[in-house]
Formats: sequence, C-alpha cells, structure tokens
Amino acid sequence: MIRPLRQYHRRAIFTLWIVLPVAFAVGIVARKPVPEVDSLPAALAPPATQFESPVWQRGDLFPKSRVQLRLLREPAGTGRFAAGFSAPKDVVWPDLFVYWVDALPDNATLLGAFGPAPLPIPDQIMETSGEMVLFSLADNVIVDVSRPIRFREAIK
Repeated sequence: MIRPLRQYHRRAIFTLWIVLPVAFAVGIVARKPVPEVDSLPAALAPPATQFESPVWQRGDLFPKSRVQLRLLREPAGTGRFAAGFSAPKDVVWPDLFVYWVDALPDNATLLGAFGPAPLPIPDQIMETSGEMVLFSLADNVIVDVSRPIRFREAIK
C-alpha cells in the first residue's frame, strides 16, 4: 500500500519540478508592462492655487517639536489662506497628518499630510479658535499639539 503511494508521489513531484518553473517563466514573459503616466489628468490634478504671500510665521506654537507654521495667502488678497509647515531635516515622522481640533476632539478636521506643500485652511477654521495636531498614522500616536490659536486674530 505504501509503495504505490510513494511512486505516485515521486511522479507528482517530478512533474511539478518541470511544470512549475516553465509556468513561472511563461507568466513572467506574458505579463503586461506597468502603465506609466507622465502627468495626472486635469480632473485628478490638485488645484493650481498658489499661496505665495506670507502673512506671518511662528516657530513657537508646537512645544515638543521644532515645527514652524507659516500662514500664507493667495496673491491679490482674495481671502483664501493656507498653512505651510517646515521642520528640520533630522525630524522624521512616518505618515504625519495635520488636524485642526476645536474644543472637542470629535470635531477634528483633517487639513492634509505634513509636507512642503501648503494646506488650504477652510473659512470656518479661520473664524474659530483651536489647536493643530500632528498625528503619525504609522505609529498611531499624536506627535505634538500646538498652543491654542485663532488665525483671524493673528492676521490683524
């Protein structure tokens, strides 16, 4: 009883020993190339709003980290604002997001990912006082919380 099973097993392994590498090679040769796009379509591209005019810059808002916050405005004084962040090169956090928090943590508004690109500030945030929270998604930890700030008062 064992000998026929061993013979069957030997034939199956020998067949797989030949068929699997051939199937793998055929799969590699037959796969389609990865599509590449030089630029995003206009519908998917981020808006071309340039926030260039600095209103103010502060480096004392985040007590635990050396993050600087810049309040930027669109050219021609259209009234739209953005928050720009910068940190020293040695400060590294994985998947860092910036939130605006009102009085309650349940009212957190995601402004966007921490990085060199300015994050547009919605008008309702400009009128309320609150704090900015730096949250690392990869570590699932709050990296830092700013001191309370009200953007409209800081502009005047």
